Amino acid sequence: MVGRGRPRSASFVVRVWLEETRTAGRLRGEVSDLRSGETRPFADEVHLLRCLWEWIRPSRPGPSSSSHPHQEVAMSELTARDLILRLPEAFQPDKAQGVNATIQYTLTGEGGGDWYVMIAEGTCTVHEGKAEKADVTLTMAAQDFVDIATGRLDAMKAFMSGKLRVSGNMMLATRLTSFFRTG
Repeated sequence: MVGRGRPRSASFVVRVWLEETRTAGRLRGEVSDLRSGETRPFADEVHLLRCLWEWIRPSRPGPSSSSHPHQEVAMSELTARDLILRLPEAFQPDKAQGVNATIQYTLTGEGGGDWYVMIAEGTCTVHEGKAEKADVTLTMAAQDFVDIATGRLDAMKAFMSGKLRVSGNMMLATRLTSFFRTG
């Protein structure tokens, strides 16, 4: 293996459970990196694979490389999908006490799609597609979502300028940003 270097070894513990609802079952769990001790929740199989890949992928050479085994993707490289799937990791259950809600994200344009976030009993899960019944629906361009999530665009300014449309529970919509860590 000339020029490739030695393969990286990794050790993980994955705890998986099935969350049953009236209409379906959902895989949830957490994955722990035994090297660093870091634990991350995951909301579905795709999110689990993404967590594992981020830990084991080789570091990219260049000025943004770090010696930390889990190199973060630069904020400018994140897509709306990446950010949506990271919501369970950023969720702060203490800020959402007593909240049981479904939030629908309808993101338009390049990189857009439909996702819904379920907050219930101190947990946050993300699902692709449209929810059967959402408490609040947020509609915006995928790039505007990325800009809001990364702090380049203020959510209230986006709403006031018409870039962000909200339907449903407006009070819940105004509280959403406090439920998640930023940065």
